[in-house]
Amino acid sequence: MIRLATISDFKAIQSFDPFAGDRSEDISENRVFAYLIGDLVCGFVSMSRAGLLGRPYVQYLAVSIEHQRKGIATALLNHIERLHPNQRLFISTECGNTHMQKLLLNKKYISAGEILMANLNGSKELYYFRDINA
Repeated sequence: MIRLATISDFKAIQSFDPFAGDRSEDISENRVFAYLIGDLVCGFVSMSRAGLLGRPYVQYLAVSIEHQRKGIATALLNHIERLHPNQRLFISTECGNTHMQKLLLNKKYISAGEILMANLNGSKELYYFRDINA
């Protein structure tokens, strides 16, 4: 089940969130959706407050290690796509995240470019978008 995350989900999300910072502000602004199996939060997706060039932008998407490769990331992305059906949706990932790149390519996302040295580890950030005309 996917639903808006609540502040009571914060601790569970934080336990597998690989990104800098925390999602408490995102949760309080209703920009985080949680994927639950029973009562267990095992994935989340967070939308950027400002978007990217005025378009919706998936800022963070993560799944707990023990629940990866089970379709949860796809389900979360599908949920966001349904919320923005007629808008170009942007998302990015580090160049080393081949699983996310494969997911985006399987979903027919189009490469929108890259930013060199964007990440703290010096890696490239790869940007993609969903073509609403496809």
